[in-house]
Amino acid sequence: MNLEDTIYKRQSIRLYDDTPLDNQTLNEIRNFIENAKVLNPNIKWSYDILSTKNIRTIMRWKAPHYLVLFSEEKENYYQNIGFIFQQVDLFLQSKEIGTCWIGMASPKKYKNEDKNQKFIITIAFGKSPNNIKREINQFKRKDLDEISDKSDEKLVPAKLAPSASNSQPWYFTHNDDGSYDLYRVKLGIIRNKFVGKWNKIDTGIALAHLYVSNRDSFKFYKKDSPKELKGYYYDGSFII
Repeated sequence: MNLEDTIYKRQSIRLYDDTPLDNQTLNEIRNFIENAKVLNPNIKWSYDILSTKNIRTIMRWKAPHYLVLFSEEKENYYQNIGFIFQQVDLFLQSKEIGTCWIGMASPKKYKNEDKNQKFIITIAFGKSPNNIKREINQFKRKDLDEISDKSDEKLVPAKLAPSASNSQPWYFTHNDDGSYDLYRVKLGIIRNKFVGKWNKIDTGIALAHLYVSNRDSFKFYKKDSPKELKGYYYDGSFII
C-alpha cells in the first residue's frame, strides 16, 4: 500500500508485540526519514529511535520502539515536525507497522548533541497483533464544511489526519487564485494548557496528508499580512 492510500486506512495503535523490528527494517525507516520532505528547510531538527526502557511515559501500554523528535525553536517548528513525521507515520503504517503519536512520553536522561534543539514529541511504533487498518466509515471526523469555508473534496486527506484528542484544530479558507489559507483554532486557557502545542503539530500533520496527496503541486508559504479570522491563528498558506 502506498502512502496516499494509507491516509484512508491508518489509525493510532495502542497494542504492540514486544518483539523489536529487525535491523534492516529500522534502517529502511531511517533512510525514509532522511529523505522526507520538510516544511521549512531553515529549521534544524533531529530524531532518535529508542527502546521502551529509555522512555518515560504514563501510558499503560508499551511499544518496542519510540521515535523521539527534536527541533530548533523557529517559526512553524512544531508544524515542521508534524509535517515531516506524519510522512514517516504513513510510511510505517504502509509497511504494516503500527504507530501512535504520544504527547505524554519523553526520553530518559537523553542529551541531544545540538543544545539548540529541544525535545518536541514522541511516536510509538512496532508490530501489532491486531489489524492496524480501518475502513473510511470508521473515522470520527468533522464534516468538510466544518473545517473549511466551503466543502472541498481536495481537503479530505487533511480531514482524515490524526490530532491530539481528536481535536481537529484546523480550518481552511479558499483564495481567488486557487490557493488556501490554513488556520488553527484558539483555545481557552485550560484546554490550551493540555493540547495547545500539540495542535501546532496537528496542523503540520494535516499539511503532510495534503502534500502526500499532491506531491507534484504542493507548495507551502507564509503571508506577511494574512487575513485575520476570528477565533483562529494563521498557520500558513499552500497550493495543491
